[in-house]
Amino acid sequence: MINHKQWPFVPVNNKSFDELQIVSAKGSYIYTSENKKLLDASAGAAVGNIGWGRKSVAEASSKSLQSLTYALPPFATPERLELVELLINDWLPEGLNKVSFFGSGSEAADTSIRLARQYQLSKGRSSRWKVIGRDVSYNGTSLATLAVGGHASRRAGFEPLLLDMPHASACYCLRCPMGKTYPNCKIDCATNLEEIILKEGADTIAAFIAEPIIGTSGGAIVPPDEYWPKIAQICKKYDVLLIADEILTGFGRTGKKFAVDHWNIKPDILLLGKGLSGGYAPMSAVVATTEITDSLQNAGIMAMYHTYGGHPASCAAAIEVLKILKKEKLIERVSRLGPIFHEKLQTLTSKKNVAELRGKGFLYAIELVKDRDTLRHYPKEDGITFKIVDACVKRGVFVYFGGTGEVRDIICLAPPYIIDEEQMDRIVSVLSDSIDEICGI
Repeated sequence: MINHKQWPFVPVNNKSFDELQIVSAKGSYIYTSENKKLLDASAGAAVGNIGWGRKSVAEASSKSLQSLTYALPPFATPERLELVELLINDWLPEGLNKVSFFGSGSEAADTSIRLARQYQLSKGRSSRWKVIGRDVSYNGTSLATLAVGGHASRRAGFEPLLLDMPHASACYCLRCPMGKTYPNCKIDCATNLEEIILKEGADTIAAFIAEPIIGTSGGAIVPPDEYWPKIAQICKKYDVLLIADEILTGFGRTGKKFAVDHWNIKPDILLLGKGLSGGYAPMSAVVATTEITDSLQNAGIMAMYHTYGGHPASCAAAIEVLKILKKEKLIERVSRLGPIFHEKLQTLTSKKNVAELRGKGFLYAIELVKDRDTLRHYPKEDGITFKIVDACVKRGVFVYFGGTGEVRDIICLAPPYIIDEEQMDRIVSVLSDSIDEICGI
């Protein structure tokens, strides 16, 4: 018997994460070594869009491995070519048709930062190196992505190693960093980007990177409808590349192919992950315009790659996942059932400790507070988020934790696209009982 105490590498100090051993998964459920069945209300880390245990995905990966174990990332393989063609024909916005594959979201985001710098160099703009990030955000755990990200607890202690990148204000209406109220705010959180560009000097800015809908760091924060059109306009005005981090929101999570589609925005660089392979293989991608890649090629600049980028078996898995999404019309399902899920979750807002429910499609979060009138947080040492995760697990539902340390007590929900209304009701019921238990009725 393997000693479970040897994993994880450093304990999370949370019962659900340090003591559970997950041994199998099927549909919308995960199963533990103690025969406990958990409804997976977060699809793992918001990855399991088609549900777990699809044999056709496993068979596709197996077939690939039997014919080709590995190939250097720059080489073409049948799997890589088919996946690129599938993405361009069925998924990607027009004009975004150059694709490179990686293993994780952090790798993809890190690459996009280097790509933005290389593009500026290819244009002879050596002074443009800064990539503006955003507060209350998460773009990865590499040093470059921590630098542009706005995740306080994950940046903590690494500050001496991080480049001092500018950060724009978060579009966090519940706790507006500017102390304003929508719509009288005139979307100053977007205008703030222009202020930063002017302060830093436009000739020093390479790109702006942000999640179209803030994922788990802020808890499904959806910006006002005017926000992204204004951001895109500002980036175009100052010739700043726009990088849309759709690692979490892409491939239907919010009810559209990509979250930028809610505002008809076309970024210069699009980051993909999670839903690309549905949790069946480590897989992410950087997608760019031909203008960017042609500029690098003409300048004799080579794009970097990672050893396992575009692994053939991972590409094979992703191909099958994308085919299932299309064949079973799962994104249309999210679009149709998302409002119903929202309506069911809305009943939680009657609780005195629920400050807000927010999100789109099958990406939602609730923010808990000690005092709803003042939005006062629970003390950090109370560990409310993980206590509620444990309480939900005890009742047979796994929910995901969110927050940045400064933004906290966030419960995130990102279920597989295959869940039904009965399972939605169970998620809401368990969350309700768990909040009552931990926060008091």
